Amino acid sequence: MDKVSSFKLINESKPDDQTKLWSVVFDVPGEKVNKLGRKVMDDFEKLIVELEDLGKRNAIDALLLVSGKPGNFIAGADIEMIRSVQTVQEAYNLSRAGQLLADRWEDLPFPTVAAVNGAALGGGCELTLACSAVIMSNDPAVKIGLPETMLGLVPGMGGCIRLPRKVGLAAAFDLILTGKTLNGERAAKAGLIEACLPKENFIEGVKAWTIRNLPALRDGKRLAREPKLGGMGGPVGAFMEKTPIGRAIIFKKAREGVLAKTRGHYPAPVEAIDIVQNTGGAYASRVRGGVRTKAMIREAEGFGRLAVTDVSKNLIRLFFMTESVKKSKGLAEGVQAEAVKIENAAVLGAGIMGGGIAQLFAEKNIPTRLRDLNNQALALGIQAAGKIFQKQVQRKRLTRRQYLQKMNLIAPVLDFAGFKATDLVVEAVVENMEIKLGVLRELETQISETCVIATNTSSLSVSKMQSVLSRPGRFVGMHFFNPVSKMPLIEVIRGDQTSDFAVSTVFQFSKQIGKTPIVVSDRPGFLVNRLLMPYLNEATYCLGEGAKIEDIDRVMLKFGMPMGPMELIDEVGVDVGEKVAHILHDAFGERILPGPLNSKVVKAGRLGKKNGKGFYVYEGREKRIDPVIYEILGVKPKSGALSDMEILERCILPMINEAARCLDEKVVGTAAEVDLGMIMGTGFPPFRGGLLSYADSLGLKMIIDKLKKYEQRFGARFQPNESLITKAEHGQKFYSE
Repeated sequence: MDKVSSFKLINESKPDDQTKLWSVVFDVPGEKVNKLGRKVMDDFEKLIVELEDLGKRNAIDALLLVSGKPGNFIAGADIEMIRSVQTVQEAYNLSRAGQLLADRWEDLPFPTVAAVNGAALGGGCELTLACSAVIMSNDPAVKIGLPETMLGLVPGMGGCIRLPRKVGLAAAFDLILTGKTLNGERAAKAGLIEACLPKENFIEGVKAWTIRNLPALRDGKRLAREPKLGGMGGPVGAFMEKTPIGRAIIFKKAREGVLAKTRGHYPAPVEAIDIVQNTGGAYASRVRGGVRTKAMIREAEGFGRLAVTDVSKNLIRLFFMTESVKKSKGLAEGVQAEAVKIENAAVLGAGIMGGGIAQLFAEKNIPTRLRDLNNQALALGIQAAGKIFQKQVQRKRLTRRQYLQKMNLIAPVLDFAGFKATDLVVEAVVENMEIKLGVLRELETQISETCVIATNTSSLSVSKMQSVLSRPGRFVGMHFFNPVSKMPLIEVIRGDQTSDFAVSTVFQFSKQIGKTPIVVSDRPGFLVNRLLMPYLNEATYCLGEGAKIEDIDRVMLKFGMPMGPMELIDEVGVDVGEKVAHILHDAFGERILPGPLNSKVVKAGRLGKKNGKGFYVYEGREKRIDPVIYEILGVKPKSGALSDMEILERCILPMINEAARCLDEKVVGTAAEVDLGMIMGTGFPPFRGGLLSYADSLGLKMIIDKLKKYEQRFGARFQPNESLITKAEHGQKFYSE
């Protein structure tokens, strides 16, 4: 083999060994992870030719597939390679090339065993499915799965064909349609892998397992656990998966579930279901020959069609945005600052938000002190954290023992005992500047000189807060979004005196706790709330003109938002939204003039979901329209009072306009940061690529024309930004590519 090949073939057996055991070490030169790129696939084909020759000479009894990258097995296909395809045929050819190599690997005349001691995702998982057996380490960080639908694609290297035959339809759909990953223990229970072995001396354990099970491997016997067919097992599950009627029900339910969740905006999950159904996917033995070829061609056709869609291109762009965050330290290019690793933390304020932050820290095994002024407040914070962990226990993501261990990491306190040992304190007290200033003055006397202080404010000035500190450079905004356990975004807010050290520390820590951070300048509303307010505000103006609450929400749900603006106001809190609206009005004037309706709802004591009544009435998990709300608002609703297109344009265009201003003011540095913030912070439809990607798809000239039309009717709320006009006049876009 070539000296710079990604594969190294090693004879593991000694002269006196009875078993001729070989291994292939996959280690892409110059890369942190193993990816299936064009050069790698060329190397892989050369490897297979060599292995086929060794097989003909009976030189190998069994072969192990091992990674040379710590913490990574195979990350999947090179996404850049997929992004570059321009035609359906090109994408189809890419898929077929990978399938044919996996088929040849599957057809080698000796057993192959994948030794997975790192992430095996996408094409990495698909290659393991072509092996005779898969063994995973019990290291919790080791994962296996098929995340292709998260990129708007389907598995294109045989995953749609092999997975249902190994684990059954229900389990296969659970993985393919959601993109979820499994650790070794869960993969073994699902029947996806043959064994889960201790991470200590893992490779030696795999060798011993392989030699011990060689006769069964040669005979093609199933060594993996039998899956729970139909997701339930037993006679009913077997009926569901082994009869035409049962399988038809599974396919029907899978489609209904996907369409209910995606509202038809994401074609990949539906295509995956069609592929599995069209190719006879079900729990069964492996397929070979013409049957396999026909099935693989159907999968490649689906992959080819999806790879060139706008949905896939937008989701892949989002993937690269998040990858860029992973590589970033939150600082300008060329700026260096050594971040402190956070090993002990504290949270001031034990409300729902403070309890959620403490829970997140404890989930990541960070000992956390949770301080408030009385035991009642502390109990509420601990209860909020406990509910989140209890849900994880119910979903079998945590054991009862792990739940108790996590909860024990949160120490409720009424004083500052132990704060000297903390590396980070997050202030999450009531959103009142004077109260926060008093808390921060007291806090600074209770912590070490190196401790970083972060505020979870959603609207107040970070620069003003840090001005009362003797060491203002260590103070930074760390704006979590509610609910903390679900929302992936953190705005890292740089005040006037915030140091690079503090920004880098909180940025890196945000990634450590599994969040996506963006660095934002200290401007009113920061980024996300500043862009969200015109959206919510305009929805209430539409309501005042007779549009029905449910119609406004329906239009924006159809557009792809996770919830409508009226329900979102209730979710945030009608009183909170009203307060932030006035803060932004004070800062930016008439273009963010608050509509008059929110204040009427607040005066009626309807604060949203937190007290069960807002624009909607909430009873358990259900919401309904209470006709009284229109009497409170002084509005007479009328179906069709505004067209769906007008509601959509009036809600979305002011956000685009304001985003252009944010770029002018360097609230964030790039269009990608705007889009990442809106997707991760508001749920703006990922399939549209983000707010400014969507703007580019509309065309900036069209946006300006629409804004001017609405400006004539409504004034400053729609006045086009000058830089946006300039871009439109020069035929420019937010994204240059």
